[in-house]
Amino acid sequence: MTTETKTLKLDQIRIDGGTQPRVSIDEQTVADYADLYANGEKLPPVVVFFDGAAYWLADGFHRYWANRRIACEYIFAEVHQGTVQDARWHSFGANAAHGLRRTNADKEKAVRAALAHPKGAGTSDREIARHVGVTDKTIGKYRAEMEAGAEIPHLASRTGRDGKTYPRNTSNIGRRRDSSPSAPARQIMTREEYEAEAGDNTPAPRLQAPSKAIAKGQEAINLLKSILPTDPRCVEAMHMVRDWIIHNFG
Repeated sequence: MTTETKTLKLDQIRIDGGTQPRVSIDEQTVADYADLYANGEKLPPVVVFFDGAAYWLADGFHRYWANRRIACEYIFAEVHQGTVQDARWHSFGANAAHGLRRTNADKEKAVRAALAHPKGAGTSDREIARHVGVTDKTIGKYRAEMEAGAEIPHLASRTGRDGKTYPRNTSNIGRRRDSSPSAPARQIMTREEYEAEAGDNTPAPRLQAPSKAIAKGQEAINLLKSILPTDPRCVEAMHMVRDWIIHNFG
């Protein structure tokens, strides 16, 4: 897919293709952007998809309306070759890690639209979650609701990140690979419990040194907690950690 950046007339850009993933436009953000444009500030280009006849706006609705507000006829745009469906799919992931922070209602709208989109129909929950910028559980929740309400069909297979098709099997979700139903859970006794059970003449067991793995795990958790939600790459960082865990531990 080719991409180029150029100046477009606002009148060339279509905004009626269902490519606005937010529930509504925030007027204060439009006003703030309008002031920046009026003062000569350069904001990032909007993103549009060109199908050979129309430019469909996929990201940058607040910037679009800000230019309208100051009666500017042109806007800088990143142009992709693609259909209105391509523009819609792109829009579901817009503002996941930049721009005005999305509300929960915005996220729900994007998730539902992604699940109903032709590209999302056979795509795994993990891949849709990665694209939209939410968790796998969120995708699974709305998929179940939409399948139950016949808003989307129930699919027997899914497409993974590698492009291969896999059967959709949720029976093992939440189970560890090495779990054994017959194996009893190991009970850990405190020193006091051990001495009370064994008697005064039995020496206390040798205490093991703290696990290095546990210490490093807690250190990693503390580092993740230090990442602010306002960090523009927060979502990307969390996805990297999740993918590493899935790759190494399943």
